[in-house]
Amino acid sequence: MSTDYPVVIYGASGYTGRLVAEHLRDLGVPFVAAGRNRKRIEEALQLVPGIENARYEIVEVEHTVEALTKLLTGRKVVCNTVGPFMRYNLEVAEACLRAGVHYLDTTGEQSAILQLDEHFGRDFAKAGLAMVPSTAYMYGVSEIGARYCLETPGVDSLRLHGIGNAVPTIASTQTILDAVRHPCYYLKDGEMVRYGGIENGRVCTPSGEVLVTSNWGGSSNPIWFSRDGRVRNCKMDVAIWNQELYKKELELERAYKVQLQWIPEEQLRMVLDHMAHGITPNSPPRESRQVHRSMDICLATGNNVAMKSTLFSTGGYFTTGLLQAYAARRLSVETPRVVGLRSPSEVFGHRELMGALQSYGYASIKVERVV
Repeated sequence: MSTDYPVVIYGASGYTGRLVAEHLRDLGVPFVAAGRNRKRIEEALQLVPGIENARYEIVEVEHTVEALTKLLTGRKVVCNTVGPFMRYNLEVAEACLRAGVHYLDTTGEQSAILQLDEHFGRDFAKAGLAMVPSTAYMYGVSEIGARYCLETPGVDSLRLHGIGNAVPTIASTQTILDAVRHPCYYLKDGEMVRYGGIENGRVCTPSGEVLVTSNWGGSSNPIWFSRDGRVRNCKMDVAIWNQELYKKELELERAYKVQLQWIPEEQLRMVLDHMAHGITPNSPPRESRQVHRSMDICLATGNNVAMKSTLFSTGGYFTTGLLQAYAARRLSVETPRVVGLRSPSEVFGHRELMGALQSYGYASIKVERVV
């Protein structure tokens, strides 16, 4: 196996992995497409536009620290798309640490991020390696808008809303179900406060429609901004245009609390995975940029100042593919500005990430002073 391919896509046969491959190909970055089933990877890559012009290798690998370490040795960065991340991220992160490789993933799941930090955050920092979860639409895009607002002195509180039109993949649905079982938090007066469960609210869209929101696992933003001395409060919710999804989330929470939490862990995973397939039986079709559009809104306030950012983007999975590929390209040739567990904007710069999205026509942003 050649070491001339600095980037590894782990989970290359999946929906997100294919989009990462597509954007790495477009950026001219050679990569290894890795996963547990070579045939599935081969079939998946044949669906990637322009793959005939890409430089890549396919590697079948077991999901063990030893096998992943061998795969990653001599590489620069891994794009981990294998979820649910609470189940599978520790082996990949440990292999990265052993091989001296930077780590990216696509999760916005608080419990998965905190798990990474608990086990490997300090070790990655000592090794000079960046560990960057949430390098994805959820919630790397909303973080960009918040950091534009924080450029204004005096801002100390962030209220974020994501509004999207999307169909989750099977892995995303499994992650949602896993998130129901784990606590999530928001930042209040400098302290991380635990939600009592799924919290619903309402948001008014720019067109005047009112949608029901969910805390949707809390988002990664309270974690990032709990480490920023400028920020006292940070809370985020998400609304999906298909309002049936938040209802399904509530049903799953009730089912877990009443019936499922007593089931042993290994059996419970099988039950939850069966439920996930019932919600999303197959991988969704490729996104349409004319249909799958999102808005991320941040109202940032202080004692006598208020800023608002509104970020429009198209295709959350497209956006994720580009953010992963752009971040991998940067890490394959640069020494990161910060190391350890960090947010995408901390490592790559919020204006630089926004520039990458704009260059592909994936997003635009408006930042305005309210007061």
